[in-house]
Order: sequence, then structure tokens, then C-alpha cells
Amino acid sequence: MSLIAGNLAIVQRLLDGDQIPWVVIGGAAAHLYGDRRPLNDIDILVERHALPRVVHLLQQSHKAVQSDGTRVIWRGIKVFADLTVRLDGVSHPFWLDEPMQQRRRRMPLLGTQVFLATPEDIVAHKLLLRRGPEQGKHDVNDAAGIIRRHRLDVDYLMMRLQAMNALNIVQPRLSELGVVLPL
Repeated sequence: MSLIAGNLAIVQRLLDGDQIPWVVIGGAAAHLYGDRRPLNDIDILVERHALPRVVHLLQQSHKAVQSDGTRVIWRGIKVFADLTVRLDGVSHPFWLDEPMQQRRRRMPLLGTQVFLATPEDIVAHKLLLRRGPEQGKHDVNDAAGIIRRHRLDVDYLMMRLQAMNALNIVQPRLSELGVVLPL
């Protein structure tokens, strides 16, 4: 874990130093907001057109990175610019938009002050994906843990789900976990 912690600190300094908006998402965010489980990696979402800049910053710092144009992978850190989900031919956009940037918050993770997406953003994305142990993921358990520990801003959650074109998919999943959205 100390390797990932050190690498996270490097990425944080590079992104903040270059003023690239970013947030920690995925399992690491769920770890901070909900149930604690071991972290295998750290997922970071940057603004939509920043991925080439992230590659350049890491390479300029003499880091050997892998990038396929949709993500950057470097020693336990994965950086994405767009995590849009496509289900049954329908696109569900998920990127670091203005509302997400305005609501992000700083929290300590592995000794580094990171920007973190809101619990609502994490719950919305995880319940849309709804991957389980068969895929090596914990989406439903992560969302349930966040819901148990946080009072969600249901108005913002509803706005996020509408922006993701996912309200009809995620609303029943939220109801199963005891979250009722305003009509």
C-alpha cells in the first residue's frame, strides 16, 4: 500500500501544480465514504480534455506510463477523463463536469490530501454499473456502505442521475437501499 500512497502523492502534486481539476472516484472514494475494504488501486477522474496533459506531466517527471487514449495507468493509479457507461445502446455520461467540480472536497487518503467526488456522484455511478464479485467488483456493497454512513443530497443525486440519463435505471436500485428520490 505504501507504493500506491507515494504514487498518489506524486500525482496529486502534478495535477494540483498544473491546476488540472480532478477527483478520486471508485473504490477509493467508497473506502473513504463507506465500508473500509482493501484498496488495490486509485481511480482518478480529470476534466474531459486533460488526459494528454496528464500523460505529458508524468512523462516529464520521468514516469513510465501506459495510456490507450482513454486512461492513464501508472503504478496503482488509473486516470480517466470520461467514464461514460454504455448499456443496451444507451449512453450514460459520467465525466468531471461543473457541478461535480463545485462539490468536490478535500480529504486525506493514504497520507495525501485528495479531491474527492461527492457521495452522490459515487453512488450514482456505482449503482448504474452494479458490478459484483463475479467481475471482481463491489459496486452495490460500496453504494450501500455510503448510503448507511451519509445523508445524501437527494436533489443533487436526482440532478446527477438525470445528467447521466440514468434516473429510470438507478432509482429502483436506490429504493432497494432505502433512498427515495423526490418526484
